[in-house]
Amino acid sequence: MASQFKLLESFEVQSQYTAFFTGNQIAWTQDGNHMLCQDGAKIHMLELESGKVLCSFDNSTGDSDMKDDPVTAFSVCEDEFGSYLFASYRSGLMIKWCRKKYKILRTWKSVHKGPVAQIAVDEDCLYLATGGSDSKIRVWELANFNCIASLKGCQGVTSVLKFRPNSNEVFAAGDDCKIRSWSVSDGAEKLLLESHFSQVTAFAFSENQLISAGRDAVICLWNLDKGTILKTIPIFESIEGLVLLPNDCILPGNYHVGSNSGPHVAVAGEKGVVRVWQVEKAKEVYVQSDSQISPSAEPGGLAVISLMLNGNTLAMVGVDHTIVLHSLSDFKCQRLLTGYCDEILDITFCGKDDTHLAVASNSPDIKLYRMKDMHCILLKGHTDIVLALCATPLQPNLLASSAKDNSVRLWVVDEEQSTVTCVASGMIHMNSVGAIAFSRTTANWLYSGAQDNCIKAWEIKNSDGQYTLSSKHSVIAHDKEINGLSVSPNDKIVASASQDKTAKLWNSDLTLIGTLRGHKRGVWCARFSPADQVLATGSADCTVRLWNLADLTCIKTFEGHDASVLKLEFVAAGLQFLTSSGDGLLKLWTVKNSECCLTLDGHEGRVWALAGKLPSFAVSIIFQHFFPVHSDKAHVVSGGSDSKFVIWKDTTVEKQEQARKEMVERVEQDQTLSNLLHNKMYDAALELALQLNRPNTTLKIIQTLSEDKKMLRACVEKLSPELQESLLQLAFKWNTNTRNCSMAQLILEFMLTEGSVQLSTQDLAHALAYTQKHFQRLSQLRADLHFLTYTAARMTLMPDEA
Repeated sequence: MASQFKLLESFEVQSQYTAFFTGNQIAWTQDGNHMLCQDGAKIHMLELESGKVLCSFDNSTGDSDMKDDPVTAFSVCEDEFGSYLFASYRSGLMIKWCRKKYKILRTWKSVHKGPVAQIAVDEDCLYLATGGSDSKIRVWELANFNCIASLKGCQGVTSVLKFRPNSNEVFAAGDDCKIRSWSVSDGAEKLLLESHFSQVTAFAFSENQLISAGRDAVICLWNLDKGTILKTIPIFESIEGLVLLPNDCILPGNYHVGSNSGPHVAVAGEKGVVRVWQVEKAKEVYVQSDSQISPSAEPGGLAVISLMLNGNTLAMVGVDHTIVLHSLSDFKCQRLLTGYCDEILDITFCGKDDTHLAVASNSPDIKLYRMKDMHCILLKGHTDIVLALCATPLQPNLLASSAKDNSVRLWVVDEEQSTVTCVASGMIHMNSVGAIAFSRTTANWLYSGAQDNCIKAWEIKNSDGQYTLSSKHSVIAHDKEINGLSVSPNDKIVASASQDKTAKLWNSDLTLIGTLRGHKRGVWCARFSPADQVLATGSADCTVRLWNLADLTCIKTFEGHDASVLKLEFVAAGLQFLTSSGDGLLKLWTVKNSECCLTLDGHEGRVWALAGKLPSFAVSIIFQHFFPVHSDKAHVVSGGSDSKFVIWKDTTVEKQEQARKEMVERVEQDQTLSNLLHNKMYDAALELALQLNRPNTTLKIIQTLSEDKKMLRACVEKLSPELQESLLQLAFKWNTNTRNCSMAQLILEFMLTEGSVQLSTQDLAHALAYTQKHFQRLSQLRADLHFLTYTAARMTLMPDEA
């Protein structure tokens, strides 16, 4: 218990989850372990097992004008010599990287008039094709990066570009809805395939056949030997992704894809589901039933933007930047990664021992991350943007959410099965519900506040796993929308924060206790202290106020933020609290002295969300004998408008231990230095003084050694080049002072004549300026001394002359 009352002093970033996929292009390495994802001017390499970005490829050629040059297309290839990444930028720059060494191998210009839209590399890594927005396809020989062909005929922007396997042909489609092929060797057009009536978005090769799909909602099967169409299959949805399935794969329902049954393709588009077709028979053999990607909101819109196949794993890429990996055998979701969360609005830990993290962003879907590997589960149910989340340590698998669809929902997390079920919902509010809070002593009550200015108290009943959510109390609480709710540790008081510049206190049955006035702008959040009878409120007036619950007076005001205080949480058993603001900063405040003791900078925008893995975050210390704390480590997670959430770890104990060790080591070194000086071991003392960065002690040693220049030279010669450099820098500083310039000149003389340290031109000019100044001063002193000598001599002759 005593350790829980210690003040926190330090936090460090333990991990952070940032946007890694914001574009529309993605590639999969042959080993199946990594994906390359476009993010503006960068390409991130993602490790699928851990969900972490291993490295980033960007335009680091040194040209400052190219730093924000976005990637327009990229492709990967591998041969016996290595793995390579080719990328094009909007400026026309092309770059080849060695993917495993993260090294740029070659840069050149694309020569296209406009940006490159597609890049393709043949299977032997001998040729590179670029499709631009200038109606041209260019083929490059990778041995010497010469453009060997400029292929004409494709109209507009190239939408698909591929080399035909085991052939000397390149295929492309453009805005004219036609597919063309050219010979790489002579650039002659060989085939013109006309059947699509809208943009072709994908095609795949199967021996002497080509299967193509587009936004005209059909699949076309072509004979490449004759250049004729064999079959047109209407599928009644716009298609964005198509992959050819291997002959030995097995689909759900024990359906075998064999070579005798003809080519099978998996397609996906606006419906957001994968459909498998036996092309020659125009037969649909499988339709995905539980897709994690939502269908397009309007006909002809986008849902799935790409399909990729690697071995027995199929990847779906959604327009919302989600990447879903499925096993072909059962089509279960093996992995779900979110490349871009958009603006994070709320965040909370949930699950037993806080194993999961629930995130609400600009989406109707709640993202539930498994902390150990960042695997994501999408919680679907709300029909509009989710605004608030809440969990309770009394029932860790229970999660509550509220959204712009005027509803409140309850979810149960099954950690063993990695599933989440919506068990109850309530829709009584007349506007967006922006605040929710569980009761603290039991998990039987939930409070919600909305833009209809009402607070509602919901009773939660659980009968053998059957949950019900019923509204028992309701009150029109404020004149403007409600931003935050908080429940006292004993469940007797509910606090509400509103845009009407007030916070109000309510009994559990929502009868008014009192109004807290004092903020000059809207109040964003309110939190009860887990130990004292006080309430903290954060406001858009950039202040935090602490209120006495006994007489409803403001007892402290905390100033320090330069933007709105958006979230607030008590830590260290109520002795401190954390705040997040609109300027991207987190601040740690000590209640007793009203001072900000720590500022954390980890975001580039408003920090809307703040949650903690701390005893005082979850349960009041009053009730800790009922709910013992299992961990003495504090973790805080923050999320904001920069699509990033950061997990901060309390490092107070580590920093204090490190400071104690440094202090002990410093005392020991000071004693050693004192002993060396006492024993007149000046060479060792000089070395140690320089190592400890003790300028005054070093100066005293030099002054002592200056009486014997041979000894001084011997001591300086024994120093390492690094310590000689340190001594030289001290000499430069001493040379600026008349009092110590003589010692500086001794060191400079040695360094210039016998020292091993190379002096820069700037250092020499700096030293020369002060040296000339000292020389002029000493010359003047010498002249003055001669004048005094002459005057004294004349004064002694005056009596004789008289």
